[in-house]
Amino acid sequence: MSSLSPLPLIQHPYVAAENQYLAFLLEITAFLSLMIAIFYRDAKVSQRQRFYARAFSLTGLTLAYLLPLVGIYFPESYIFLIVCSIVAFLSFSPRNFGYLVNPQEVWAMILFKLTYVVPPIPSNIDADQTYSYKKLTQVSRSFSAVILHLNEELRESICIFYLVCRGLDSIEDDMAPPAESKSVWLKSFHEKIYDDSFTLKGFGEVAHEIDLLENQDKVNRVFLGLKEKYQLVIADVAKQMGDGMAKYLTKDVKSIKDYNEYCWIVAGLVGEGLTRLIEASGLEDPSFEANFQLYNSMGLFLQKTNITRDYLEDLEAVNPRIWWPREITDVYVEDVAMMKLPKYRAQAIACLNHMVTNAIEHAIDCIDYLDAITEPSVFQFCAIPQTMAISTLALCYNNYDVFKKEVKIRKGEAVVLIQSSNNMSQVLRHFYDYSNKIAADIPNNDPNAAKLHALLLALKTKITTHPKYII
Repeated sequence: MSSLSPLPLIQHPYVAAENQYLAFLLEITAFLSLMIAIFYRDAKVSQRQRFYARAFSLTGLTLAYLLPLVGIYFPESYIFLIVCSIVAFLSFSPRNFGYLVNPQEVWAMILFKLTYVVPPIPSNIDADQTYSYKKLTQVSRSFSAVILHLNEELRESICIFYLVCRGLDSIEDDMAPPAESKSVWLKSFHEKIYDDSFTLKGFGEVAHEIDLLENQDKVNRVFLGLKEKYQLVIADVAKQMGDGMAKYLTKDVKSIKDYNEYCWIVAGLVGEGLTRLIEASGLEDPSFEANFQLYNSMGLFLQKTNITRDYLEDLEAVNPRIWWPREITDVYVEDVAMMKLPKYRAQAIACLNHMVTNAIEHAIDCIDYLDAITEPSVFQFCAIPQTMAISTLALCYNNYDVFKKEVKIRKGEAVVLIQSSNNMSQVLRHFYDYSNKIAADIPNNDPNAAKLHALLLALKTKITTHPKYII
């Protein structure tokens, strides 16, 4: 009686006994490829780890291709190997395919594609209003959607407020005109919005932004049709913003005080303007605009996130200008541009973590601000950018990719945040989860480790003791 060698637990009825082990080995290879992808799904891994993981999945694909050529073909193992290896490989392209190993994101993407309806531009409006709303959708896809969802009382005033701020931003960002010319327009823009025939040529770097300034008269006529209480807020904020931007045309961001002031000018003032418009609408309590620190922090949290993430984009611009404060960067390198060089990797990561720590200081104020909002459409309008910001900081923290390429959260992750930032409980959960992600990535030898641990502990304590927090 001949003895048979033991077979794997998973057997294939159409595979010869002597090939059962090979079939089983292929499936183990496929399974490990997928597990490695899931383990590293946040893509915050070293280049070496990513290389080995991709090599493993590529090995699986190579086996799946070569074995049939030599007459070895197991249908079940072959298909399983191909699917797992492809998913594993693509998961390491986090911007486009990372959601493949995040089932929640896959489901959210499917629902978004099937059910999401782009908010329509209001009907029964004149040509100038139509232009303003269409231009809003062109210059900002993300903000336009939440603005169009706003309560009718607020929608048009915030649309025009955004376009006025965008006009100022386009003048500031265009590095071709001389600073003197830009300064004149920045300082007078708040007066020009009262002129229903005013247009401005020669500024802007993107077609839609150039067109906006060249058709500023249409936006101005809509502005003049707003209630006076809204006009006063928009003009006042435009004046402060224009004066501040003119100041920093020639002033470098050296100290953290400078950094906070600049972020206040370009983002904190937006928070003030939105808060004052919301209060003026009567949709929130009159005391809503009383706390300067809260709405200032809302703006600074967003702007500091953008400045931290956009290091490489700002450095590689035609006329590069980095907004990271020298008070922070000088601790680690002599020149901020040195951080993109591999030999300064350790210093760059330490500096990046310092920047993220500085931004996290505003997180508790953002929670308090959102907690004061009662109108649902206003809450969503304010909450979605904040959850996007905390997720971006979690992605950037301790991640050297910031110095090598564009770093953005996955599309699927963004969809999840958009769909689940509708109330305070959901926002608290997002802030708690991303705080844990950041805490898990803090290196023991990081110069700001103790400070960041303390900030995150205070934030998580704030969240877990909140009556709307749901475990």
